[in-house]
Parts: sequence; structure tokens; C-alpha cells
Amino acid sequence: MVMKNHAAGIVALAGIGLLSGAMAQPTGTDWKDWGGTGARMNYSSLNQITAANVADLKPVWVWDSGKFGRTWQTRPLMISGLLYFTESQSGDIIAMEPESGKLVWRTKPPVTVGAGVNRRGLAYWAGDGAMKPRIVAIWGHVMYGFDLKTGHPSSDWPATGLDIGLPNPAEGGKIGGGVQTNAPPIIYKNLIITMGATGFLPPPAQPADPHANDLRTGKLVWTARMIPAANEAGGDSWGPETQNLVSMGGWGHMALDEASGTVYVPTDSPSPDYVGIWRPGDNAGSGSTVAIDAATGKVKWRFQEQHHGIFDLDTNAAPAPVTVTKDGKRVKVVVQPTKQAMIWILDSVTGKPIHPWEERPVAQSQIPGEKSSPTQPFTILPPPLIPATVKRDQLSQLSLQANEECKALFDERKLSDVGPFSVPVGGGAWALNSIGAIGGMDWGGVSIDPQRELAFAAVTNMPTMITVTPTSSGVKGNGGLHSNVGNVRFHDKGGRSCNGGKQGELVAVNLGTGQIVWRVPLGSLEDEYGPGAREMGAASIAPTLATRGGVVFAAPSDDHFYAHDARTGRQLWKMKMPASSDAGPMTYMGKDGRQYVVIAAGGQGNARRPSPRENSVYRQVLIAFALPKPGDKAVDINGPYPARMQGPGPWPPQ
Repeated sequence: MVMKNHAAGIVALAGIGLLSGAMAQPTGTDWKDWGGTGARMNYSSLNQITAANVADLKPVWVWDSGKFGRTWQTRPLMISGLLYFTESQSGDIIAMEPESGKLVWRTKPPVTVGAGVNRRGLAYWAGDGAMKPRIVAIWGHVMYGFDLKTGHPSSDWPATGLDIGLPNPAEGGKIGGGVQTNAPPIIYKNLIITMGATGFLPPPAQPADPHANDLRTGKLVWTARMIPAANEAGGDSWGPETQNLVSMGGWGHMALDEASGTVYVPTDSPSPDYVGIWRPGDNAGSGSTVAIDAATGKVKWRFQEQHHGIFDLDTNAAPAPVTVTKDGKRVKVVVQPTKQAMIWILDSVTGKPIHPWEERPVAQSQIPGEKSSPTQPFTILPPPLIPATVKRDQLSQLSLQANEECKALFDERKLSDVGPFSVPVGGGAWALNSIGAIGGMDWGGVSIDPQRELAFAAVTNMPTMITVTPTSSGVKGNGGLHSNVGNVRFHDKGGRSCNGGKQGELVAVNLGTGQIVWRVPLGSLEDEYGPGAREMGAASIAPTLATRGGVVFAAPSDDHFYAHDARTGRQLWKMKMPASSDAGPMTYMGKDGRQYVVIAAGGQGNARRPSPRENSVYRQVLIAFALPKPGDKAVDINGPYPARMQGPGPWPPQ
């Protein structure tokens, strides 16, 4: 039975006009945004590489950073004949010839690189006629521009950059908040749209709401308040003392429908992530998809995928706009993947799901003063892509040793069997988060083939363990409770998830019907665990790439790069790399008429944790693949770049 919409589930605002024009379709030879275009469908219309010939794909060049690490999340841009990306550790911006990997220019950050680096990619602004096109990079809350051809700083911006932060009332209006995120910004005409993330900070949090600045001057144009005002629908879902203490942004990827001038925003959980005593109610606007007018910042609608977040299950993947066929009619929708392994397909005008969904009863918090939501939203179509349960008698099936290690950890931490939306228990005790803070579809989201109307999801099954303990001084209105240990993975001594099902899968969903078309294991852990792990797949954080040629590219955490048939899911090609990738592939057409697929291989990152049997750092390289042609030289991408073992990793998991 489909239940009525939860009070804070859908919040639509008056005055929404009908969308006009088609959704942005990635066409041409370039890759001008992190997701291909601002729509962030992770799709390319190129079709030189097809399901029929992808088995012939070969590495044609490799660029060696000379650095070692565990993660490199960069995804290059391809603009007007050059490839642009950021190096992992130095933060240097690099331009190279896309056909050869030859360095064209390299420029160092104008600031000390720290937590504010946009590691996942750069942005491109085409200019306004008077001001030239440029590469845009953000460090902290300051943006800098660089000439496309030379890498020199843009002369019409100050040498110190343009400040695009938000004023922080807690610091007397000092500019400083709002842009501390790794996701690239949205560029809309002459506006740069950014937001921040505050999840683990106690209240009051720094400003984080999505906001737009003029790219010509840096002037703040608008700020979109994600939390509804007291007189708006959903405004009563926050405690009266907290309404103005919270600033809701997110650390994931926004998406743009350029035709309608709408930005779709995935929002964070309220801070702190695991305790909500001080914010009773569903907390509308958090854990949500929010549609805002890109020109004015006016909120059009809100849809909440998670009520009263105390799970670190924020909505963070790009909500991609696309047109699909439902019941014979063309419908413009927004596709929102979540950590809960659900794909919400929302009407882009109203924010309402186009397929059945319901509110289901879930476990309730036992922490004194915590009022967790009695129900949570669940999709019926498409169904959740993983079961989101953890039981002691259904732990890791990778090997007998892995199963025994997981049972021992389960007992040592005094864990209990749990279902979806499992809650912290408090008192310093450990609890399982059955879905996991990086499970389901994390920031990589899905790739969407708009011709076939399919979404391709790399699904990860990775429970985490949570403990919530009192702070020494307490947090006002929060019962003195704050999560000082979060996102601790429930894994074996090889760093692999203790869940009893598949580690990772590639799943195709028909967006118009909500039906699963196919699902296959993504990757294999046979080399690590033996033949029993051959069909178990491997965890993946990175986005997939879909192409018009009928190929889906994916790179899970098993040091391989794969191509699958978009129609059937059949694995068509794989290539061993010197490291896994948590960056995601991209593709472009070179000046030589050749289609290239490029990926940053730099480590397993969040998909696999340091552990007694695996604690390596990896040589970080950028690799280009293409179909072979006469005269190509063999390129060895593995032999010259061995990993470095750092000694046994920590145990128990930290």
C-alpha cells in the first residue's frame, strides 16, 4: 500500500512555471564540466567506441604524477583542444595535450593547499565577451581564474582572487563560510554557484547555504535558504530555538538544467550528524533534493529523502535532470541517487516522485531526549538496490577467514543485527549503520543514457559502525552528546566490507518504468580472497560513464577498469591498472578524430580502508585509452608503477 506523503517529504512552493525546452544533452567532442555538462549525467554522445569494439581498447598514453597516495578524485575537463585537471597532493593545475599526454603548462595554487581544495575537478567559464574564458579553481572560499592557453592568472581578477564566501554572523559578519566542499561549482551564465558542508560540526554551524556570486566581480547575488522559514511549508519541522542556528548546504554535487534555469541541490544532514536532540522534527530541507531558480535563488520545491538525519545518510549525489517516457508520455524528471541505495525519480516541476513510494516504520533511537522519526521514505519503484540489513549469521562470504574476522569484530564491539535506518545507541556503545555512510550510491551517483532512458548505478554494500559519547563540555541544547567517532567501516582485516552479500554491483534501472533491467557484479576480489570471491564484486565510490556507443565504464576498488554492455550488463573489457580509481572516467574526441577515455588511477580511497593486510599507497597516474591504430607504441601502465606497502594498518577499525 502506498501511504500518503510524509508532512515534510515534499514541499512545493507557489509560482512554479512549466519547464520549456529539452534537458541539456551532452554533445560534441569536449567534456566541459565534472559530469560532462552542468546536468551531470556522466554521459557522452560519442560513439566511436562501441559495445562491438570496446574489447580492443588499449592504453595509448600515461602521465605520471610522481606522487604516492590512497586517493585522487580529479576528473579532467576537455576544452578547446586541451585537457585540464588538478594534481592530487600539490593542488597544481595542469594542462596537457589530450592526444599525447604532453604537458602544456602547470601552475601552482596561489595559497597553501588544505582541506578547502576542490579535489574532484575544476570549472570552466566561457566569459562574457569583455572578459575572456578561463579555468576557475576554488581554494577555501576564494576563486581564481587561469588563462586557458598559458595558465597565467586572469588579469581582470585580483591577484588575491575573488572572495565568494558567505558572511558568518557568529564572527561579526566576517566572510569565510559556505564553500568548504570538494565538489566543483555550477556555472550558470555569469554566475558561479557554490555551497558548503558542515555535517560534523556542533551548532551553530558556519553558513553553508547554496549561493551565487557574479563571476565578473565576485559580488554575492543571492543566497538560497535550504531550511524553510517558519511561515513556509515544513518550517515547523525544526525546534523554535534552532530555526536560525542551522545553515544547510552539502558536500555533494549540484546539477543544472540550463533550459529552465534550475539548479538541483542535494543537501547535507544537520550538524552534528548523529545527534538531533536539539533539533526536534523532520528537519525539512536537510537530507533533501531542492530545486532553486538559478538566476534568483528562489526555492521552487523541496523533497526529503531522509527525515531527522542521525545516520550520516545525507543526500549528496548529483540530481541529474533528464526527460523520460512514462506511460506513453514524455516527463521531465530529476534522478536522485542516495546512500540508502535508492533512486528517486522526481517530477522536475513539482518535486513529486513519478513512481510509487511509501513511509515505512524504522528503528527508534534510545538516546535520552532524541526523537527520531517513526518512519522513513522508501522507494517502491525502483526498489532499493541493496537490502540494508546486517545479521551476524550473514556476514562476509569472501572467504572463511574473512567471515571469522567479521564475526569476531561483531562480537568484540557487541553489535546487534540491524535493518534499514539503524540508529546510534549512545553511552559510548557501538552500533551498526546497516547502509553505511559511504554505501549505496555515494557522491559518484549514477550515469544516465538519455537515449535508452537508463540509469547505471555502481552500488556499494558497506556498513559502518557508530559510537556516540558525551563531550566534556556538552553542546547547548544537545544533551552533551556528540559523535566523536564516525564513519568507522565494518570490515575484515583485508579492508573489505563485512556485509554478507555482494561487495559491489553495477545495476541498470529503466527510469520510465522504475524496473531493474539488469544487475551484475562489478569487479572481482578473486585475486585477494580466492575463487569464492570471484562473483562478489568490489566496492566503488566513483561515478560511472555511459556513452552513446552502448558502453558503461566503471572502476571499482580492485585495481581494474571495466567496460560493460549497456543493453545486457555483460562485461566486455577489463584492464589492470597500477591503482584503483575513485575519480571516475571521462571521454572526448581528440583533434586526430580519435575518441579517448581518460581516468585518474590514484588509490582505493574510501572504498577500502587501511587494515592489517592492506595499507599501501599507490603511484598516481592519469591514463588514456583508445582504439588501436597503426603505429601505436605499446604502453606499459603497470610495470613502472608499483605500490608501496606502509606496514600493517590499524585494527580494530578506526
